[in-house]
Amino acid sequence: TTKESVEMMHRTAQMMKDHKRSQEAAERTTSMMEELSSILVVGKSKAGKGGGLGIGDKRGGGVKVTFNGEQRPTAVEVDPNFLFSSTPQNESEGVITIEELNGAILEAMEDGYEQSGKLMEEKIKGLYGQLGLPREPSILPEQDDV
Repeated sequence: TTKESVEMMHRTAQMMKDHKRSQEAAERTTSMMEELSSILVVGKSKAGKGGGLGIGDKRGGGVKVTFNGEQRPTAVEVDPNFLFSSTPQNESEGVITIEELNGAILEAMEDGYEQSGKLMEEKIKGLYGQLGLPREPSILPEQDDV
């Protein structure tokens, strides 16, 4: 019947619109991920800290870990001066301990990962807005306070 034909054409037109919107979403998502992969953030160990043990240079960043916007680590850099910092535990040696280095690396990784996550969240919220989707409050898992 004519009514059924009109309904079928209407459904077909809607499916074509939905397909076009899906293709647009895929293209924008791919573009956003390419952009994120090229953006770098640098996480640093805290100023005056090395794993919470009170070492490090005054500027901070005795250890730096670089992440891309996809939250993938891309580089680790340890300042040579940081390795030869004097600490209360080893003043006579003038060399930091493995525990202190491990702590500083962990701090830098946590900082870089957090920065990268915020960047990714910001980009995804922007993408949602472009696509007319509801903006999610957070894509990052909730962190329990310990």
